[in-house]
Amino acid sequence: MKGNIILVFSVLLVITILLISETSIEVVAYLGLLLAVILVPGIRRGIWKDDYRKIKVAFYTSICFTICLFIFYFAMAMIKGDSYSAGGELSLFILLVFFFSLFGNFLYGLPVSLIAEVISMRFSSMRAWISGFIHIGFGEVTYFIFPGYSLGAICCAVIFFLIDERMRKNSKEKLIMGLFVR
Repeated sequence: MKGNIILVFSVLLVITILLISETSIEVVAYLGLLLAVILVPGIRRGIWKDDYRKIKVAFYTSICFTICLFIFYFAMAMIKGDSYSAGGELSLFILLVFFFSLFGNFLYGLPVSLIAEVISMRFSSMRAWISGFIHIGFGEVTYFIFPGYSLGAICCAVIFFLIDERMRKNSKEKLIMGLFVR
């Protein structure tokens, strides 16, 4: 009962913010669609299952992508012989990359990962390959929507898939160990 009250309050709060903001109609429609999808109980169970695994994977992917991009730019600056300073511009750049990747991983990566999981579960022998193909394929679709972000989206898709597979393996190992410990 308490969880339903929190869900209803959260949905009403998001709807209120969307209605009073000066956000474009396309963004409001997309966020409304996302909100409606999250309200479907089966999808919510997929996101919350395995101790919030999918949410953790989306967050860890954003952190990993931001760190890897920082290391890449640091290495490129060192190779070029440019001076490297950790000033305010760098901090702002890192923060923006983190928030954009977090936004993309939660609004695009999570639903794609749920779709990949549902489809790949039907093929137990090739589940990981099919799931990886779906993750990377949807990452490549970003090229047609936002061409400038496609390389980052593909990198995030690969990282998301690898972290998700590792966390899935760890959760299965914990389950098996729990059966033997009792």
